Amino acid sequence: MRPVSREDADRLDAIRRANQRRRVSVVEAFDLTPHMRRVVFRELEPSACEPARPAEWIKLHVPTCGQGKKHGRAYTIRERREGQLSIDMALHGGLCASWARRARPGDLAEVSGPRPGCKLAWPPGNVVLGVDETGLSAVASILANLPRQTRGIVWLEVPDARDIQHIEAPPAVSVRFLPRKMTPQGQLLIQAMREAPVSPAAAVWVAAERAAALELREHFETMLPRERVHTSGYWRMPFSQSGDSSAFSAKTRAA
Repeated sequence: MRPVSREDADRLDAIRRANQRRRVSVVEAFDLTPHMRRVVFRELEPSACEPARPAEWIKLHVPTCGQGKKHGRAYTIRERREGQLSIDMALHGGLCASWARRARPGDLAEVSGPRPGCKLAWPPGNVVLGVDETGLSAVASILANLPRQTRGIVWLEVPDARDIQHIEAPPAVSVRFLPRKMTPQGQLLIQAMREAPVSPAAAVWVAAERAAALELREHFETMLPRERVHTSGYWRMPFSQSGDSSAFSAKTRAA
């Protein structure tokens, strides 16, 4: 058995710390749009006080009725300051979303993390970003941290026009919402990103349904070096319900 190196020991320690659960209490919960709810937590055992990094995420563990254990899903940190965490949750099916709909001040849950979520070489000078509603919070945090001279385009697919939010971005980054209405999930995002002009110097970041993310990865890797194309499947559409935009299964990563 080979000895554990200092680098391996540090990595294992970081994994252990990221997996440790800490108690949080709901401060407030309210709907941002018909399909997005913000929950603000007070950390009872804070692990960090600096602002969240781009697309940094935690895992939220909420009580499961009648089972005596907690159900967990990953969510991007929209804001962290003064011992509070804010996360924006897409209100689709699932135990965490159902819990968020009922959340009231004083309700208790647990979080683990945080973990990094943006693997782009930082800061990118030119970006092509694309998400559905599950990645909206992540892309907002990336945009908020970009230098003002950054150029590029962002595509955000949302359920309908009522879900359009104001997103801060550098002046030369165009932000375009894609309300899908009755269009199957992911189709508008795929079409828009496949047709978008791409600079040879661009960095691409996508967070969406798994099949859409994979298709876009294949598309952009034909034009750009792999290290400048990062895609994440934040959730997976059940095969039996692929035409139903409200059907979300267990997520590989959520926002």
